[in-house]
Amino acid sequence: MIKMIAAVARKPGMTRSEFFAYIQHVHGRITTDNPLTIRKYVQNHVEDSAFGTTAERTHSLLPVRDSVTELSFDDAGAMQDTFSDEYVKTVVGPDGQNFSDEKNSLSVVVKDVEQDVLQPASGCGGKVMHFLRAADGLDLETFFARWKAAHLEALASCPEAAATVRRCVHHHQLPEFNDMLAYFGGLDVPVYEGVASLWYDNMSCTGMFRAYEKALLEINSDPEKTFYCPEQSFFMYAREITVYEDY
Repeated sequence: MIKMIAAVARKPGMTRSEFFAYIQHVHGRITTDNPLTIRKYVQNHVEDSAFGTTAERTHSLLPVRDSVTELSFDDAGAMQDTFSDEYVKTVVGPDGQNFSDEKNSLSVVVKDVEQDVLQPASGCGGKVMHFLRAADGLDLETFFARWKAAHLEALASCPEAAATVRRCVHHHQLPEFNDMLAYFGGLDVPVYEGVASLWYDNMSCTGMFRAYEKALLEINSDPEKTFYCPEQSFFMYAREITVYEDY
C-alpha cells in the first residue's frame, strides 16, 4: 500500500465551515463518482493546530492548514493510473481552485509504518497529525530510525500521556515520487520527510499530545538523538472522515 498525503489551506474569502462542507459533500462526491484506483480516501478536518515552537517570536512557515487529504493505493502503478486519468485531469483536479489555496498546498507520498503504543484500541474519535522536517544533514534512514526511537522514549518518559494514545503510524516519505506532487500545487513548499498520525479516544484526549510533544522536543535537543527541525514542523488536531473505502 502507498499513500499520498496533502495538507491544504482554504482559498481566500472562504470560512472554515464553508470549506469543510465543500470538500466533504461536493469535492468528495466528485471523487467518489469515479474513484478509479483509489482504495481509501480520508479527509482530516482540522479543529486546532500549532506551527513551529513557542521559542520563536514569529512564524517561519505559513500558519494555515485547514484539512489533510489521505489517498491510499495498492501500489505506485495504481497511483500513477489515477493521477494520469482524464477524469482526474479534467474534473477532479480543476475543482481544487474552488476551495484550495493551491499555491500553498503541501503534499508527500509515503508508506505507513505502524508504531508500538501502550494501550492500543480501534474506533478512536480523536486524531493528531504531526508534520516533521528532518534535521539538516540527516539522511532519511537515520531520520526514520531516530524518530522511532524518540517515539518509544517519549512514551516511556510520560506514561500518563502514553496511556491515552490508541494508535500511532509514522508515514515515511518516499522521495522517488516527489515529481508527482505538483498535482496538488505548492511547488515552492518544502516536502516533509515524515508525518505522524496519533489516535485518541476522543478529541478532548488529544490535549495529552502536548506532553508527548514536549518529550520529543527534549529528546531532540540531545545532539546524539536529534532527528527533526521543530521550527519547520507543525501539528494539527483533526476530525477524521472516511469519504471512500474499497477493501
